Amino acid sequence: MSEEKIESFVGGFLVGAFVGFVIGLLYAPQSGEETRKLIREKGIELKESVKEKAGEVKETLKEKGEALKETLKKGVEIQEEEVK
Repeated sequence: MSEEKIESFVGGFLVGAFVGFVIGLLYAPQSGEETRKLIREKGIELKESVKEKAGEVKETLKEKGEALKETLKKGVEIQEEEVK
């Protein structure tokens, strides 16, 4: 699975989970004030979770980029040796 597909899946999953949570809260038997407080808290948790996942994806992409750079560098060196 490509990195873009993983990012899209994780993003869609988190948004879907949040929307489902909010809908569940709207139908829950509690006061509006309690519901708003829960929505606010879960929104903060979601924001932190997205930041964390984005950081992980960014780090993974950075590592993959560095590995690709090294592979290309080795390929160029091998090609230059072949030409000599």
